[in-house]
Amino acid sequence: MLSSVLPGSTAYLRNAVVGDAVDGWRPFDIERRPADVIERELLAACSGLAGLLIVVNDTSYELRFGPFFVNASQLADFVRDFGDRAADYITNGDLFIVAPANGVVVAVWDDGYIARLQGRPTHSLTCLTGWLQ
Repeated sequence: MLSSVLPGSTAYLRNAVVGDAVDGWRPFDIERRPADVIERELLAACSGLAGLLIVVNDTSYELRFGPFFVNASQLADFVRDFGDRAADYITNGDLFIVAPANGVVVAVWDDGYIARLQGRPTHSLTCLTGWLQ
């Protein structure tokens, strides 16, 4: 799905993602700030996302989790409750939130940067919506 939204991207890795940041890569300290401040800024970068989102972070590479799917309207709850679900913080490592309906990828690098990458809208994942509820 990533390569459909950001053509030329080959993996959920910083050197494999192709795209121009709408607001530029900007500092995003995830080490020294309170979790609620980090969550608020992350969700602000995700404002306006629509449809079913694909969330990939370091936890996604564990077999028991895989990528996460969440409706955009439930993203704030998902971010807030992520630690209860996965016993880890959502920005522990690189994070990608892909919104196929908008053609947007919000990326957080664990070394302290965030960007909102504008790609192209692609097919929707609404076929999964009923399954996820």
